[in-house]
Amino acid sequence: MYMIRRLLQVFFTLAPRVIAYREFRQRILKNKPVNEKEMEEEAKKLVDALIKLGPTFIKFGQILSVRPDIMPDAYIRELARLQDDVPPAPFSDVKKIIEEEMGNELKILDERPISSASLGQVYLGEYKGRLVAVKVNRPKIKEIVSEDIQVMRKLLPFLRLVFDESFLEIIKVFMDEFSRRIFEEMDYVKEAFYLSKIKEELSDYPSLRIPGVIKATKRVLIMEYIRGYKVTSEEAKKIIDSKVLAYRVFRLFMYMLLSKEYFHADPHPGNIAVDKEGNLILYDFGMCSRIDEKTRSLLLRAYVAMVRMDADSLVRVLDELGAIQPFADRVVLAKGLKLFMQSMQGIEIEELELQDFLKLADQVFFKFPLRMPSKLVLPFRMINVLDGTCREIDRNFDFVKASISFLEEEGYTTRVIIEQAREILDNLWDRFRNFLLAYPQQREIVQVKGSSAKDYLAQIILILAIILYIFTKNIIITFLIVILALTFYTTNNKK
Repeated sequence: MYMIRRLLQVFFTLAPRVIAYREFRQRILKNKPVNEKEMEEEAKKLVDALIKLGPTFIKFGQILSVRPDIMPDAYIRELARLQDDVPPAPFSDVKKIIEEEMGNELKILDERPISSASLGQVYLGEYKGRLVAVKVNRPKIKEIVSEDIQVMRKLLPFLRLVFDESFLEIIKVFMDEFSRRIFEEMDYVKEAFYLSKIKEELSDYPSLRIPGVIKATKRVLIMEYIRGYKVTSEEAKKIIDSKVLAYRVFRLFMYMLLSKEYFHADPHPGNIAVDKEGNLILYDFGMCSRIDEKTRSLLLRAYVAMVRMDADSLVRVLDELGAIQPFADRVVLAKGLKLFMQSMQGIEIEELELQDFLKLADQVFFKFPLRMPSKLVLPFRMINVLDGTCREIDRNFDFVKASISFLEEEGYTTRVIIEQAREILDNLWDRFRNFLLAYPQQREIVQVKGSSAKDYLAQIILILAIILYIFTKNIIITFLIVILALTFYTTNNKK
């Protein structure tokens, strides 16, 4: 009986929002004018509806906020404001979970939680004479989430009445990813694993403290307690200048994403603190992930392509990332990307805001046959949340300028150039080797067409660029010469 009541509640709460979204989606895809104010108002109504439906739907909205292939920009902005703070569950219910998992070994010192979220609560406790932080699942949260996901899946077929099959497939994949991720976030053994891995990888990172894991079960996580001041608090800004603090927070999370195997994907202010000595403290490792070296390299190349406003290179990188639908025409997509990028032409990269890039990405993913690969969802979310947190610390923080400085400091730009140069050399070598292998069979054709020095001009320019960088270390001139080599290479390939 409960399932039927819940199903009807969800249906009647979300149905008007889904129909309104369908109308906006169709107008955008058909390039018809859209009333932005009306769409923003409708997006707010959707957010209110998700909050009303409870923790599962709040989490659903949070993940949806980083899916520009599903939601238009106005919806993305509203969904990004979804907060995870909810009133705490009664301690009497929480106490039962602690006793079931830990027996009498653990003593809670204060029945008021340090923090309370939709899936769990954190308390100050004592374990074997040691002061600890205790994270506990909300009572019956797994049952609530399981039932809500069943409701979502039962309602999914009704979307066929308002959406096409290709969109329906995207939603099905999204639902599978959401189901997996939310149950992972409730599993504190998994969180303890991520916490330990990140702590190990950042063991030599300066001025950083990460609590150690003391004991973990599926529903309870006991950690070392490290007291600190919330990173956006006035106390924190008295210890560290706000400009310095914002950059330190930015650098830490970008360093994890671009240099390490595991990264923390939820850098909102409640998860970062400052101690009295000026060290950063990281909390809450429920939303973490792993990124492989190839994906990391492709993300860097995508960034460089956007900086250069190079639509052709961006399409190639997106294709390698699995972000382009199989049926999509790559040439048409590159032309469409160029049109979007033209709106930014003439603007120095230092003058662009992160929102400009994110808005471009949102529009491109929504209007073109692109899909957000699951491996990019958390990196995309992390960057979006990180920008907001840094701006809360320092309202003048510029994410793009900070990114350029960081990429230069860490040598990432050079690495991208070297990787692209290696790729060109590999391709040229393959062409030359194939030419030699085919020479006996195609001698007459070769004699007619011939091979000119122009065919190897890109390779020669590239070698000169590498030699120049070795002697001068001038990244800008080297970068420009590599672009020249890429231009020659692309031109020759098209012939």
